[in-house]
Amino acid sequence: MLTRKRVYLTMVNDNKKEKKMKKSRRIIVICIIAAIPVLMHGQTPFKAEMINARQGKETVYQLQSIGIKYRYDFEDSGMKGIVIVDQEKGETAILLPDEKFVHYTDIHSQTSLMNDPYQAFIYSKSRYDEKNIGEEIIAGYNCSKSELYASGQLVFTAWYSEDLKFIIKMVNEMAENTYMELRDIKEEKLREDIFSIPTDYTEVDRRMRPIIPEPPAPESWKEVRATLPLKGEYKRGEVISFEVPESIYYKFILNNNTDEPAKIIRIGMRDGIELPENEQGPLSYRTRRLYAGESFSNVYSWEAGDEKLIQVHEGVINIEILPDSR
Repeated sequence: MLTRKRVYLTMVNDNKKEKKMKKSRRIIVICIIAAIPVLMHGQTPFKAEMINARQGKETVYQLQSIGIKYRYDFEDSGMKGIVIVDQEKGETAILLPDEKFVHYTDIHSQTSLMNDPYQAFIYSKSRYDEKNIGEEIIAGYNCSKSELYASGQLVFTAWYSEDLKFIIKMVNEMAENTYMELRDIKEEKLREDIFSIPTDYTEVDRRMRPIIPEPPAPESWKEVRATLPLKGEYKRGEVISFEVPESIYYKFILNNNTDEPAKIIRIGMRDGIELPENEQGPLSYRTRRLYAGESFSNVYSWEAGDEKLIQVHEGVINIEILPDSR
């Protein structure tokens, strides 16, 4: 799903988005950013086949893990790809060996969550109810079985191996024949250099464009007080603040009409305290950087009385926020 023109990152259980992707050349990169970081140190290195099934269609990835770092090698439609995860840095690297391109993303970013069954499971644990079922043998390993429920409906079932400190199997209960499973597991010593990024690779963004370095955050901020609906042009160093007038959906629109990148970060506040991530999303989800001519829009559900801050970290950007009719 990484191509020269575009990076397509699809969620394991996101059937609607999948139907919209009609490009002829694509590779589905499903990164299993696996295992609980505090338990990974000292874990036995191993290799395995990772089977990712989406509505019955299986894709095979070669997994190699030394605990704190691991990688997947795959080939789809004649295109080769590599995913390298560094849990200590909290970073995922997606490599295209033929083009010598590398794209970096945070392991907790929206990109990772949308492409990673395990991280989706971990994120869901903070939102849903978890039920521990007991012990079960999977692929010869003793595993702890757990289930996640949303409003009483079963969403995920997962089997975690304490020996490997890795999810061995996970089933998406919301989609038919959709699961992840490790097979042919072999415990053996692995070379550490296979988890390094080659120095001759070019870093690119999600659209396969060479990265333009970001400036540091502004040293000071100029507050621009506003009310909703909002529409205006804002520049680096300005922070737009407003109170949410009513608990409804709001459409959030960004346009970069300049020739340089622009970047904003959204922050939600309640009673003078920043909202936790499980309410406003992780920082990567609330950060948006647009290149020249790009636009972005989304719809958010906000609560009356909350205060929103929009920091302009880079460039000049047009922002519009208005009530949504849904």
